[in-house]
Amino acid sequence: MIENERILENLEKIGFGRKEAEVFLELIKNPGANGSQVAKALGYPRTTVYQNLDILQKKGYINSYLDKEITLYETIDLNELFESYKKDVNTATRFLKDELNKVEISGKQKQFYNLNSFEDVKEKIRNILKKAEKIVYINTNLDLFEFEKEFKKLKEKGVRVILFSFNSIDYMSLGLETYIRDSFNSNVTDSEKRIMMAVDLSTAIIASNYEGEFCGTYSENKLLVNIVTEHIKNDIHLMKLEDTFGKGINKIMTLDF
Repeated sequence: MIENERILENLEKIGFGRKEAEVFLELIKNPGANGSQVAKALGYPRTTVYQNLDILQKKGYINSYLDKEITLYETIDLNELFESYKKDVNTATRFLKDELNKVEISGKQKQFYNLNSFEDVKEKIRNILKKAEKIVYINTNLDLFEFEKEFKKLKEKGVRVILFSFNSIDYMSLGLETYIRDSFNSNVTDSEKRIMMAVDLSTAIIASNYEGEFCGTYSENKLLVNIVTEHIKNDIHLMKLEDTFGKGINKIMTLDF
């Protein structure tokens, strides 16, 4: 019975309704049964069984034939069924992948999505780094060697990766263009971990430890992406001004409101 339940669950996963799956499985066990026999075996009303037999036949999963004026049913060859299903899924997947990317999203801005753990944040970072095509801006004190594989791929693709950091770590092997301000080497505690990242002026992540939990936000919202990008660019610009004119430049640039 447990095995039957697993079969039914997996039939549902490939598009069968629950009762369709039960009728289909019964016909596999008892090929050539009529509707009344299937209804009796399953304990369903005959009208319910005949409705599902009709659905299965229209989908091409079963065949029917007459024997002494009684309609009998049997499933099609299972290898044929699953090869046909696999072909349909592959065709549908290719079509949807192409066409859904062309669909215009209603509304002016896209949504914000929560990242509820450090692992969620790292997984999202990996995903958007893989999609980067032109430029990546990063401000972080995370250990970026966790993403060594992704950065090396970006280096091969010629994607420019710009890092602003307060931590003096040698990322030359990863191909990062690094800007260090007041560099120091120290172990970053969990409570101090943070990252801001913008990719191709289209996606952004902001994440840090908040009230004891590492969490963040991911979005393709243009305003957030621009804020993150400009924030990192301004940090680099300010660092260059300090290198040229000294740290007193901060006092000159400060405005009283």
